[in-house]
Amino acid sequence: MADRIRRLPGAVLRNCLLLAVEFGAIWLLRGPEGLWVPVLLAVFVAGAAVPHGTDAEFAARTAVALTAVGIAVLGGTTWDRHVLHDRGREQVAVVVQRTMVEDGAGLSPSLRLRTEAGRDLPGPVTMDLAVGARLTVTVDPDGPAWAPGGRPDRPLWQATGTGALLLLQGALLLRISLRRSRT
Repeated sequence: MADRIRRLPGAVLRNCLLLAVEFGAIWLLRGPEGLWVPVLLAVFVAGAAVPHGTDAEFAARTAVALTAVGIAVLGGTTWDRHVLHDRGREQVAVVVQRTMVEDGAGLSPSLRLRTEAGRDLPGPVTMDLAVGARLTVTVDPDGPAWAPGGRPDRPLWQATGTGALLLLQGALLLRISLRRSRT
Protein backbone atom coordinates (compact mmCIF):
# COMPACT_ATOMS: atom_id res chain seq x y z
CA MET A 1 0.00 0.00 0.00
CA ALA A 2 2.82 2.39 0.83
CA ASP A 3 4.34 1.70 -2.60
CA ARG A 4 1.10 2.76 -4.32
CA ILE A 5 0.84 5.93 -2.27
CA ARG A 6 4.43 6.73 -3.22
CA ARG A 7 3.51 6.36 -6.93
CA LEU A 8 0.34 8.49 -6.74
CA PRO A 9 2.03 11.90 -7.28
CA GLY A 10 3.64 10.54 -10.46
CA ALA A 11 0.24 9.43 -11.76
CA VAL A 12 -1.28 12.84 -11.06
CA LEU A 13 1.68 14.61 -12.66
CA ARG A 14 1.48 12.42 -15.80
CA ASN A 15 -2.23 13.11 -16.16
CA CYS A 16 -1.77 16.88 -15.65
CA LEU A 17 1.05 17.03 -18.23
CA LEU A 18 -1.02 15.19 -20.81
CA LEU A 19 -4.08 17.36 -20.10
CA ALA A 20 -1.95 20.49 -20.66
CA VAL A 21 -0.70 19.13 -23.99
CA GLU A 22 -4.25 18.26 -25.05
CA PHE A 23 -5.57 21.70 -24.10
CA GLY A 24 -2.79 23.33 -26.11
CA ALA A 25 -3.66 21.13 -29.08
CA ILE A 26 -7.35 22.02 -28.82
CA TRP A 27 -6.42 25.70 -28.78
CA LEU A 28 -4.19 25.28 -31.86
CA LEU A 29 -6.85 23.32 -33.77
CA ARG A 30 -9.52 26.04 -33.53
CA GLY A 31 -11.26 26.80 -36.80
CA PRO A 32 -10.99 24.96 -40.11
CA GLU A 33 -7.37 25.94 -40.85
CA GLY A 34 -5.73 24.33 -37.83
CA LEU A 35 -2.33 22.67 -38.13
CA TRP A 36 -3.88 19.20 -37.90
CA VAL A 37 -1.04 16.84 -38.81
CA PRO A 38 1.86 18.31 -36.78
CA VAL A 39 -0.31 19.08 -33.76
CA LEU A 40 -1.89 15.62 -33.61
CA LEU A 41 1.48 13.99 -34.19
CA ALA A 42 2.89 15.97 -31.25
CA VAL A 43 -0.06 14.91 -29.08
CA PHE A 44 0.51 11.26 -30.05
CA VAL A 45 4.21 11.46 -29.20
CA ALA A 46 3.49 13.19 -25.88
CA GLY A 47 0.82 10.61 -25.06
CA ALA A 48 3.23 7.78 -25.75
CA ALA A 49 6.01 9.44 -23.73
CA VAL A 50 3.99 10.32 -20.62
CA PRO A 51 4.10 6.78 -19.15
CA HIS A 52 7.93 7.00 -19.12
CA GLY A 53 9.28 5.60 -15.87
CA THR A 54 6.57 2.97 -15.59
CA ASP A 55 6.48 -0.61 -16.79
CA ALA A 56 4.07 0.32 -19.58
CA GLU A 57 4.71 -1.59 -22.76
CA PHE A 58 3.84 -0.83 -26.38
CA ALA A 59 0.10 -1.59 -26.17
CA ALA A 60 -0.44 0.54 -23.06
CA ARG A 61 1.57 3.47 -24.45
CA THR A 62 -0.30 3.30 -27.75
CA ALA A 63 -3.66 3.22 -25.94
CA VAL A 64 -2.74 6.35 -23.96
CA ALA A 65 -1.47 8.10 -27.10
CA LEU A 66 -4.57 7.28 -29.17
CA THR A 67 -6.82 8.39 -26.33
CA ALA A 68 -4.93 11.69 -26.16
CA VAL A 69 -5.38 12.23 -29.92
CA GLY A 70 -9.08 11.43 -29.59
CA ILE A 71 -9.45 13.98 -26.79
CA ALA A 72 -7.70 16.65 -28.87
CA VAL A 73 -9.85 16.04 -31.96
CA LEU A 74 -13.18 15.65 -30.18
CA GLY A 75 -12.38 18.47 -27.74
CA GLY A 76 -11.60 20.83 -30.64
CA THR A 77 -14.86 19.94 -32.36
CA THR A 78 -16.76 20.44 -29.11
CA TRP A 79 -15.15 23.82 -28.51
CA ASP A 80 -15.87 25.11 -32.04
CA ARG A 81 -19.50 23.93 -31.99
CA HIS A 82 -20.03 25.35 -28.49
CA VAL A 83 -18.64 28.74 -29.52
CA LEU A 84 -20.78 28.78 -32.67
CA HIS A 85 -23.86 27.80 -30.68
CA ASP A 86 -23.32 30.52 -28.05
CA ARG A 87 -21.80 33.42 -30.01
CA GLY A 88 -22.27 32.46 -33.66
CA ARG A 89 -23.97 34.88 -36.04
CA GLU A 90 -25.72 33.66 -39.14
CA GLN A 91 -24.52 35.54 -42.20
CA VAL A 92 -24.74 35.17 -45.94
CA ALA A 93 -21.50 34.25 -47.68
CA VAL A 94 -20.67 34.53 -51.36
CA VAL A 95 -18.47 32.12 -53.30
CA VAL A 96 -15.55 34.24 -54.54
CA GLN A 97 -13.35 31.49 -55.97
CA ARG A 98 -13.91 27.92 -57.16
CA THR A 99 -11.01 25.59 -57.87
CA MET A 100 -10.65 21.87 -58.48
CA VAL A 101 -8.40 20.04 -56.02
CA GLU A 102 -6.86 16.56 -56.33
CA ASP A 103 -7.99 14.59 -53.29
CA GLY A 104 -6.61 11.12 -54.04
CA ALA A 105 -9.85 9.78 -55.53
CA GLY A 106 -10.07 12.37 -58.28
CA LEU A 107 -10.85 16.05 -58.61
CA SER A 108 -13.23 17.73 -56.18
CA PRO A 109 -14.39 21.35 -55.97
CA SER A 110 -12.92 23.69 -53.35
CA LEU A 111 -14.54 27.04 -52.59
CA ARG A 112 -13.32 30.27 -50.97
CA LEU A 113 -16.06 32.24 -49.24
CA ARG A 114 -16.46 35.88 -48.24
CA THR A 115 -19.23 37.20 -46.02
CA GLU A 116 -21.29 40.19 -47.12
CA ALA A 117 -19.49 42.16 -44.40
CA GLY A 118 -16.21 41.54 -46.28
CA ARG A 119 -14.63 38.89 -44.02
CA ASP A 120 -12.81 36.10 -45.88
CA LEU A 121 -13.57 32.76 -44.28
CA PRO A 122 -10.45 30.62 -43.74
CA GLY A 123 -10.21 27.16 -45.15
CA PRO A 124 -11.64 25.79 -48.35
CA VAL A 125 -15.17 24.39 -48.43
CA THR A 126 -15.77 21.16 -50.32
CA MET A 127 -19.14 21.98 -51.84
CA ASP A 128 -20.03 22.27 -55.49
CA LEU A 129 -21.38 25.78 -56.01
CA ALA A 130 -20.74 28.30 -58.77
CA VAL A 131 -18.83 31.56 -58.24
CA GLY A 132 -21.30 34.17 -57.01
CA ALA A 133 -23.56 31.64 -55.29
CA ARG A 134 -24.80 32.56 -51.83
CA LEU A 135 -25.11 30.33 -48.80
CA THR A 136 -25.81 30.76 -45.11
CA VAL A 137 -22.88 30.34 -42.71
CA THR A 138 -22.51 30.71 -38.96
CA VAL A 139 -19.48 32.77 -37.98
CA ASP A 140 -17.85 33.45 -34.61
CA PRO A 141 -17.37 37.24 -34.63
CA ASP A 142 -14.40 37.02 -32.22
CA GLY A 143 -12.49 34.05 -33.59
CA PRO A 144 -11.68 31.72 -36.44
CA ALA A 145 -14.57 29.26 -35.98
CA TRP A 146 -17.26 29.10 -38.64
CA ALA A 147 -19.46 26.46 -40.24
CA PRO A 148 -21.70 26.23 -43.29
CA GLY A 149 -25.38 26.31 -42.45
CA GLY A 150 -27.34 27.77 -39.58
CA ARG A 151 -26.43 27.95 -35.92
CA PRO A 152 -25.57 24.44 -34.66
CA ASP A 153 -27.28 22.76 -31.72
CA ARG A 154 -25.49 22.32 -28.42
CA PRO A 155 -22.62 19.83 -28.84
CA LEU A 156 -23.97 17.35 -26.31
CA TRP A 157 -22.67 14.10 -27.81
CA GLN A 158 -19.28 15.66 -28.57
CA ALA A 159 -18.95 16.92 -24.99
CA THR A 160 -20.07 13.54 -23.64
CA GLY A 161 -17.52 11.75 -25.85
CA THR A 162 -14.75 14.11 -24.75
CA GLY A 163 -15.65 13.54 -21.10
CA ALA A 164 -15.70 9.76 -21.57
CA LEU A 165 -12.26 9.85 -23.23
CA LEU A 166 -10.92 12.02 -20.39
CA LEU A 167 -12.16 9.48 -17.84
CA LEU A 168 -10.65 6.62 -19.84
CA GLN A 169 -7.32 8.42 -20.07
CA GLY A 170 -7.30 9.14 -16.33
CA ALA A 171 -8.07 5.50 -15.56
CA LEU A 172 -5.40 4.25 -17.98
CA LEU A 173 -2.70 6.52 -16.58
CA LEU A 174 -3.68 5.73 -13.00
CA ARG A 175 -3.59 1.98 -13.68
CA ILE A 176 -0.26 2.21 -15.52
CA SER A 177 1.33 4.41 -12.85
CA LEU A 178 0.13 2.41 -9.84
CA ARG A 179 0.80 -1.04 -11.29
CA ARG A 180 3.38 -3.14 -9.49
CA SER A 181 6.65 -3.61 -11.30
CA ARG A 182 7.37 -7.06 -12.70
CA THR A 183 10.82 -7.41 -11.18
